[in-house]
Amino acid sequence: MPRPPEPPLPYDPTAEPPRGWLRRLWHRRAPWLLLAGGLLLVTAVLTLLQPFPRVDRMLQDNARAAMGQGHGGEVVVVAIDDASLAAVGRWPWRRALHAEVLRRIAAQSPRCIGLDLLLTERDTAPPLDDEVLAHAIRDSGCVVLPMALQSAGAAAQRELVPLPGLADAAAGIGHAHISLDQDGVARSVYLSEGFAGRPWQHFASVLYEAGEAWAHGGALPAHPRLPAPLPDGQPWERSGHQLIVFTHADQPFTTVSYVDVLRGNVPPAVFKDRYVLVGATALGLGDAYATAAPSETGLTPGVVIFANVLQGLINGHRVVVASPWQDLAFNVLPLAVALLGLLWLPPAGVLLLIGSMLALRLGLHVARPWVGVQFAPAVGFMALLLVYPLWSLTRLTAALRFLHIGTQQLASEFEGFPTPAPPAHGGDYLERQMAATATAALRLRNLHRFVRDGIDHLPDATLVLDDEARVLIANLSALRHWGAPKEGLAGRDAHELLGDIRRRSSGAPMLAPGRLLHSQEPILDEGEDAQGRILLVRCVPFYDTRNDHAGWMIALVNITSVRRAQSQRDEALRFISHDIREPMASILTILELARSRPEQLDGEAVYARIERHAQAGLELADGFVNVARAEVQPFHAGPLDLVALVQEAADDCWVAARQRGVQLAIGPVPAEAPFVGDRSLLGRALVNVLSNALKYSPEGGQVRCALDTRGPHWALSVHDQGPGIPPALQSQLFQPFHRLHRETHPQVQGVGLGLLLVRAAVQRHGGSIEIDSAEGGGCTVTLLLPRPSRTQLEAFPPIDLE
Repeated sequence: MPRPPEPPLPYDPTAEPPRGWLRRLWHRRAPWLLLAGGLLLVTAVLTLLQPFPRVDRMLQDNARAAMGQGHGGEVVVVAIDDASLAAVGRWPWRRALHAEVLRRIAAQSPRCIGLDLLLTERDTAPPLDDEVLAHAIRDSGCVVLPMALQSAGAAAQRELVPLPGLADAAAGIGHAHISLDQDGVARSVYLSEGFAGRPWQHFASVLYEAGEAWAHGGALPAHPRLPAPLPDGQPWERSGHQLIVFTHADQPFTTVSYVDVLRGNVPPAVFKDRYVLVGATALGLGDAYATAAPSETGLTPGVVIFANVLQGLINGHRVVVASPWQDLAFNVLPLAVALLGLLWLPPAGVLLLIGSMLALRLGLHVARPWVGVQFAPAVGFMALLLVYPLWSLTRLTAALRFLHIGTQQLASEFEGFPTPAPPAHGGDYLERQMAATATAALRLRNLHRFVRDGIDHLPDATLVLDDEARVLIANLSALRHWGAPKEGLAGRDAHELLGDIRRRSSGAPMLAPGRLLHSQEPILDEGEDAQGRILLVRCVPFYDTRNDHAGWMIALVNITSVRRAQSQRDEALRFISHDIREPMASILTILELARSRPEQLDGEAVYARIERHAQAGLELADGFVNVARAEVQPFHAGPLDLVALVQEAADDCWVAARQRGVQLAIGPVPAEAPFVGDRSLLGRALVNVLSNALKYSPEGGQVRCALDTRGPHWALSVHDQGPGIPPALQSQLFQPFHRLHRETHPQVQGVGLGLLLVRAAVQRHGGSIEIDSAEGGGCTVTLLLPRPSRTQLEAFPPIDLE
């Protein structure tokens, strides 16, 4: 009967999961679900709140160089620089100068001119300069003017638009606002700004659309000129948030000084078919902003910023700021992929996956001009960097808990078993727990070694099988039993190994094919294998800590010698009770008959009968004792010459041969036949073979003894001319107390033990017996004895073979 189940370990992967897929999922993935759900939720919330703007800007600015764009010479900047201020004088200048500059630029047929100057108030001295500038704007064909939003303190916001005459002459008006982040750095613009219901396009956008329309001969796009007043409290709305994509530092815009244009000191085709931006670049005019683009002064003029925005529109490099849902997808999806990788990938694979997700995010971030979206990457980067440490902490905590509980349970299993010296206390909690686990593991290894050595040194062949009846452990006795190498039985099927064993009681197979796979009933029975070994087979199942069938343990006890001893005891009892008693009883009967009826038997007849029965009893006793000695007496091996042994046996049988009138011949034999064996035992066996041949040879017949080599054996043969033995009866030759020719040759005396002694002697020398006979054709008995090697002969002193 199996024992009660053992208490479960804190984590058992083979335990039966709970019912319901939700419960199973929670049971198996609770730590991962908590980590994944919490991290995804926190990442999503932080992405929407964007609590790390400085980190976001730092990451965005570090990738600014990769986001740069080149220009093809489509934009020219007419700079109101320090040289122009020095030549013309204090700012503001007369608007007639601006009109002259516009005429000179328009003379080269530019695509469109952007006059980045707020012309919202009339020029009072001289008063006609506004009309001069308006005529110049109208005559230039395509000139775009800026507007702005004014908000002074608590006063209501209002639009600062160009003067009506200038606005009517312009091709378009756009807002000239630049969006400043919380750190005061200009990184983006809004393509549309204005009061609700009356938006203004950006100055660069209006300039681009007007230039495209003017270049293709179409009508200029409709833009608001002088909007009607709005009631107070209208909100200012913005849309189309777009990053400023700066040009590469090695590709600056073509820049012409304002004073050079005014004096006509410019090449004749510098403005042809190009966008021209006229604006202040001198820092003293206050139209400069801090940007992420490299700059000698750290400030970038507004007109240059507009030139970059315009170049982006021309190149199609429009990079918008991501919407909340885009930032959410950018930060959450790579994190979700990394979290899923925790379930199936090894640690190195998880790190590689996280690195791939970081590289993907970085690639998307750097490739903003091609993707067209700028994300807020800080939260996503930090979440990806935290995935593996948090997961490792979770797994380490679970592993420590498992080690702690498992170590305690293992320690409780070793009560009373020798334990190694405990480790010295020291280190942190993990080191102490590892030391305790190492001690428990060492005790478990010691126990495993004890069990393995115990099984290995069992005297009986022992196999440990798994639940599929395949060999897990085979001890040394099992390897010797099957004649296999050390690894020869591992993985073998037990049904194949034990397939030749049959029950002695019924002859049925001891282990039918598939028996151990379909039943857990133990097997305890006696069988015999193909080699004639009598085995006591014990096959019992064993179970794991949950009482599930785990395998089988099989022990084969070789009881051949026990059964042989029992057979010999039975034969001895039968010999004593029957064969020995028979001549004794016959002698007593003759004595009683001689005493009661002396007239019927004379003295000589009584003596002759008593002598004959006594001689038969003595021969039985000698034969039985000789057979017993041949089987169990100590084996005294030594060098001998088989040729000499044959001659000695022939000499011993010469008198018996003369009495029976049989010729005893020797030959052919070699000159010498060295052998290592028990001379006395082998000589007695040879005499028995010769005596048996003489008994059944007819008068005048011949018995020939020959010696030759046959492969690795000496073949010692004895041939007679007796009645022969039919092949069907040859298997009965070696049965004790059995004579084949008792009825046909009653004159032959014997007890049926002679050939039994011969077989025992030959087998003890590692040889075998062959019978070659047919009915009426004589009989040849051949003793096959293994020839000794040179090493065996050299182990003994030299012998005299003469």
